[in-house]
Amino acid sequence: MRSSKRTADDEHSIGFAAPGMMQAREMFWQNVTREMLTSLAMQRARLVAHAEAHRKELIAQGKDDPGPIKDLPGFDGRIAVVTRHGDRIPITDIMPLFACSIGGNARTRALSEDVQCTVFQIRTPSGEVYTFPVHEIRGVHALSEEAMQSMKEEAEGKGGGEGGSPFGFAAFTSLSRELESKQREGEAAALDPEPG
Repeated sequence: MRSSKRTADDEHSIGFAAPGMMQAREMFWQNVTREMLTSLAMQRARLVAHAEAHRKELIAQGKDDPGPIKDLPGFDGRIAVVTRHGDRIPITDIMPLFACSIGGNARTRALSEDVQCTVFQIRTPSGEVYTFPVHEIRGVHALSEEAMQSMKEEAEGKGGGEGGSPFGFAAFTSLSRELESKQREGEAAALDPEPG
């Protein structure tokens, strides 16, 4: 039967394992983030190429030029990154700033492989441009089609909200009214003398 007592050597090895484990998890997350964002950039490039080919085909057929691409499916802000500080950055366009391996000697190649696709430039639907290293990104967030439509309707004042109020404002104001009502009831009860 194995003893449940820990030795000094056990404590020493646990102390070294925890930092190494956390470092491995952080590296794993950064690799996952890098792959997801690289895939998004590639998907957007494919969609742009497909839309541009369709545009050229229409022009070749003598039809009116539909103009430059405005909205691509999925790249309308519904997908976003969440930063270390909790900011949600919606994505309209995304590209890695350094996405290739540089040849040469083995050392140069290894260094370029270590840093490729670790910094991304993101353009938002409002036209802002952010540049992030993958270690600043804490999550990738996506909204469903229904949530995007609801937000658009709320922003345009078409939704079931209160007169074009911001998204989620109706829930906040109803909660606020409920709390005020309970407070008034409590004050009224304190002022009324008890019978009898």
